Amino acid sequence: HFQVPMFSSQPYWQKALGRILHIACFWIHLCAGARKSSGSVNIYAAGSGLDMLSQAATVKEIMEMTPIENPHLLYLGTATYDDPEPMKKQTQGFSDAGCTVESLNIAVSSPSTAALKAAFERAHIILASGGNTLYARDRWVKLGIDNMVKQAMENGTVLCGGSAGGILWFDGGHSDSMEASSYKNPPGPFLNPKMTSEEMSAWAYIRVPGISVLPGLFCPHYDVTEGNGLLRSSDFTSLLQRHLGEYGIGVDNWAAIMITADSYKIISRQGKPGSVDANGSFTANNTLGHPGAWKLEIDPKSGALLRTIVPNSGKVRDLMKPARFIVDSNMLKVARRQNPDDGIPPSRSNKSSEFHQLMIRTGYRFGN
Repeated sequence: HFQVPMFSSQPYWQKALGRILHIACFWIHLCAGARKSSGSVNIYAAGSGLDMLSQAATVKEIMEMTPIENPHLLYLGTATYDDPEPMKKQTQGFSDAGCTVESLNIAVSSPSTAALKAAFERAHIILASGGNTLYARDRWVKLGIDNMVKQAMENGTVLCGGSAGGILWFDGGHSDSMEASSYKNPPGPFLNPKMTSEEMSAWAYIRVPGISVLPGLFCPHYDVTEGNGLLRSSDFTSLLQRHLGEYGIGVDNWAAIMITADSYKIISRQGKPGSVDANGSFTANNTLGHPGAWKLEIDPKSGALLRTIVPNSGKVRDLMKPARFIVDSNMLKVARRQNPDDGIPPSRSNKSSEFHQLMIRTGYRFGN
């Protein structure tokens, strides 16, 4: 990616050239049609993981994106440290519908390159779990899985997931990767395991990188107030103001963006809450609206949020714009140190621990 620091001394022509190359590469990649099986990009990015992926309607929509009658699904549970419980909840519907489900456990273990490539070559659908986006993305890059995912997509494989499993396909997203309950071995090496519920909730959202299959910043659970007491839509505005070079897509908890070739469709679950009111305007009270999605950017002159509802269907070129420039969060180093990729297996199975009981009391939704 073309990246610049906040205050860059690069000549203007270099910035302009970088932006032109970024935009050109994206549209060539999206529109070239050099696909071996389906001839198109197929991505299903949902606003939630466990909620949306456990729906029979979601399973049907994703399976219809591949021409294979009984597809092979590769589950990447890296963001939940290969926990079998979220895997079962997110894949049971696919198994019931005739999919063969394979789990690639790489949160701690490192299979051979040949074994990894073979797993991706078998896949007709790749499902990325919700959970800790930053940990999953870093493990993927470390093992070269980001490139294997992109190669699989170019061979016709459907990419899907919600929450972290939606963010990962984009340049980046609005993430709760600094929430202690999402760590591999919570509360991590630096936080007090005896902290109170109030201290447990004192975490901040950050911009985390994805693998850049799609441009833009993705905000899942856009209509939801999470464990830190902050409404995702409001905090995403603040994040975009800190990352002025990028454009945002906000997707409600019970919504999804389904991309096929150069077109998209918005999925909205009937009867579920959301941020779109009866007039098609934004509401911060999701009990008054239905699920939807929003295009967001910050006016570089005034700093004001520009928010428009995403139409039910349209062309991808009208929905997503490549970044003018990308600035990484200055909290990434801290987040990685608090949740290190240290080779230690997850201790999450210790359900009698004091910290696990605290997570239950504070209502954490690990993997969603």
